[in-house]
Amino acid sequence: MRRSLSALVAAGIAALSLVTGAATASAAPQTVPSAQKSFTFVIDQLATRGPNGPADQYIQVKNLSQVPQDLSGFKIAVAPSPSQIFEVATIPQGTILQPGRVYVIANPQGYSGPVVDQFFTSTVPLTDRVGVALLSPSNVTIDSVATIASSPFVMGAPASPLTNDQPLALVRFTNTNNNAVDFHIAPRTPGLPSPVSLFSSTGI
Repeated sequence: MRRSLSALVAAGIAALSLVTGAATASAAPQTVPSAQKSFTFVIDQLATRGPNGPADQYIQVKNLSQVPQDLSGFKIAVAPSPSQIFEVATIPQGTILQPGRVYVIANPQGYSGPVVDQFFTSTVPLTDRVGVALLSPSNVTIDSVATIASSPFVMGAPASPLTNDQPLALVRFTNTNNNAVDFHIAPRTPGLPSPVSLFSSTGI
């Protein structure tokens, strides 16, 4: 009887370990469905390098709507390869983004811009060929951009990657659900909204 009871307890512990392990492994999203066209938050600018070198990086989110939007608990996820997805930032509670305004998240190791709202909390590299997504608190992809076709975050065709340390960024000009159409390499302006608008797929 003791042996049977011991075996039962051991089996229970093993099962609990499997459940716990599975929960831990799924804490960061490994597969994320493709984003649909967003009419609230969009990724507004993306810089994978800059005048201060390869770590001079930032991701800018814009409230595309005409009303204040709650950005609390939203996350930035980065996919440096097709099989890897890492969360690099979670927006703090109480973050309300006004209409047309932007929120800047940057690399604390090299960012040289004039404004920042939050720094990355992970050291996962933001490589030139990468996918970046804005996830809701429940891990729904709200918007995404990629510079490589194999990225899980690509929408339509990939945008062109940055290739040198000039003061440039991938800047959103339209909102067509196609990264190659929506994003163009242009002067980086962290803290200043891009010209993309809510009412036109061709910008302002």
